[in-house]
Amino acid sequence: MLCVVLWTGCGGDDSSASDEDQIRGAVERLLESDSVKDQCETAVSPLFVREVYTSLARCREVTKPDGDEVPPETAKISATRIDGDAATTGVTLTSVKGARATGRLALVKLGGEWKVNRVGVDFMRSLFRELPKQADSSEDRLILRCLAESARDLSRRDIRRLGNRLIGQRLDPDDFPPGAVSCIRRGTPPLPGQPSTTV
Repeated sequence: MLCVVLWTGCGGDDSSASDEDQIRGAVERLLESDSVKDQCETAVSPLFVREVYTSLARCREVTKPDGDEVPPETAKISATRIDGDAATTGVTLTSVKGARATGRLALVKLGGEWKVNRVGVDFMRSLFRELPKQADSSEDRLILRCLAESARDLSRRDIRRLGNRLIGQRLDPDDFPPGAVSCIRRGTPPLPGQPSTTV
């Protein structure tokens, strides 16, 4: 799944680095590293951990390497805006399968260090759109296409809730929007641009 494959920071911290360099480092540690410490502490704020994983213990459990080597993704940032101890930055995250999610991340400066605080709704919508490209089988592709199509029309609040559950690997079929459930049962996702039907 894209949330797993595209969500795995690199590098150490340099207190003499510029704010933009530190922000880039935090984003890279979050999106490119397989280090549990990067994923759950160094690169992210406590708010991020609560919203995405619910607890630090669960974050550590979910992000612990499982022995399967996953080719690294690449993250490029652009258009960083800094306002005191808050910042946003544009991100393009590309997987080895060609999925390309784009959007914004919000960051916060805590104890002199920049940390990713929240994933933008635009980034979450892009993650859902790219999900089908991560499928390993036709069955997975159907499920991910149905989920991606049904997520298009969700409210900001609902897409944030669903996106956080997806990224935190807490998403299960009971969380799927009704349109996705109906689509999976039919076995055929709607064509792009067509509304997905509800159960």
